[in-house]
Amino acid sequence: MSDRHLELEIERFVTFADWPTNAPVQVEDLVKNGFFATGNWLEAECNWCHIRIDHWEYGDNVAERHRRGSPICSMVLAPNHCGNVPMHDPQQMAAAAAGETNDSEGNTVVDGGASLADMLIEENRLETFKDWPNPNITPEELAKAGFYYLYQSDHVKCVWCKGIIAKWEKNDNAFDEHRRFFPNCPRVQMGPLIAITGKNIEELGIQPTTLPQRPKYSCMETRLRTFSDWPIPNIQAAEPLAQAGLYYQKIDDQVRCFHCNIGLRSWQKDDEPWHEHAKWSPKCQFVLLAKGPNFVRAVREAPTTSTTAATAPPLPTSIDSAMTAAPACEALALGIDVGAVRNTIARKLSSSGCAFNTLDDLLHAIFDDAGAGAALEVTEPFSCASAPQAPNEPVDCSATTSKAAQAETHNTTGAAVATAATSPAAPLVPAPAMVNSNSNPNGNLSLEEENRLLKDARLCKVCLDEEVGVVFLPCGHLATCNQCAPSVANCPMCRADIKGYVRTFLS
Repeated sequence: MSDRHLELEIERFVTFADWPTNAPVQVEDLVKNGFFATGNWLEAECNWCHIRIDHWEYGDNVAERHRRGSPICSMVLAPNHCGNVPMHDPQQMAAAAAGETNDSEGNTVVDGGASLADMLIEENRLETFKDWPNPNITPEELAKAGFYYLYQSDHVKCVWCKGIIAKWEKNDNAFDEHRRFFPNCPRVQMGPLIAITGKNIEELGIQPTTLPQRPKYSCMETRLRTFSDWPIPNIQAAEPLAQAGLYYQKIDDQVRCFHCNIGLRSWQKDDEPWHEHAKWSPKCQFVLLAKGPNFVRAVREAPTTSTTAATAPPLPTSIDSAMTAAPACEALALGIDVGAVRNTIARKLSSSGCAFNTLDDLLHAIFDDAGAGAALEVTEPFSCASAPQAPNEPVDCSATTSKAAQAETHNTTGAAVATAATSPAAPLVPAPAMVNSNSNPNGNLSLEEENRLLKDARLCKVCLDEEVGVVFLPCGHLATCNQCAPSVANCPMCRADIKGYVRTFLS
């Protein structure tokens, strides 16, 4: 950084080009307090005292953190007399964040730094054309073809392929010109009939991509290793915390999410990690991908009690209502004996006063208490409709069989075994008894190979362990599990930039 004039706020601002938009502190506050980005994720360094700070918290006051860390810094003591050159014009600040690219004719063009996630929505692209100077083509056509305006002559840029086109002529067709210059662009290949608008993007289940704030903890095994000296294993086990995206910070019982950077502490025995994560950080993309928007919505809408600062939602307190809850319905759909399910729930109600919150917890209790053999006596799946129902309490169990049979990627080992052993769903390939070995002497070998290929196709291409569950946009590849998807910036299959996610369920 020595070759730059970092006493200028505008020069310091440029160094934050890759600073995450959802970072705990704003770039403007860092720049005004003398900091520039070092390029090491969230690390910022003061140009005067050279103190470096990389652990920022939401709600941090940059000036106060600077003062505590370096009380004799000239920028702290006399910001108006230390040689700092301020940047007063907000538009100058926006221009400083711009990057340079080339248009279709090779001319250098400055990009105003629009958010890619926002520009995926057609309405947001259209808003950039307020001062569009060229009447030869309408902003609506350009926005529909994937372009947003760069505020320079009539240069527009595609949010998908990053291609820039200018000098639009009368009767030009935006899609045709887009295809002519950038034929491999994903937006071109989608065609003009497909539109991603702000009105339907959430209904379609599309989630814009954001990179994790602590990428070195993206791997669950890495997070789990941080719990080697976890102080409260009897209150909260380490593995569920790591599965929920949390790693231990070596301070009391404080853990932090690798993706959204939220910190959680003061854990109690009844706290459920996924629930607390969703409660305090409902916009965390890792939670949204792993558990789904419906789970987050249910957590936010659930009433809270006054007994603790962070408690789970109220659960059924009667055996009949507990048997109609989702965990019991899913367990019965797996073919587990109704008596084993009912007895396990009854013991849980007797000991704690509440039922099981997840299928994983229920399956663990069944196998721990009764043993796998007793739990799997009934192989015919039990219909949830035949279970006792609470008065005036409708239960929708139409999707429980398919949901339970797909072996969710975040199941524990015991739950995965139960699914494989009892699922009524059809096997991936025909059973060996259905193969005519007389017509194909190598039928068993080809069947094994086909089975292996099908299993490999359903495995996450990153961890090679869990089942795939996320489609990347715009390329459309189904390549990773819910756990790995948030930490991937490029598709493992085609290396294309990932600009959105869609959760999927294999049945």
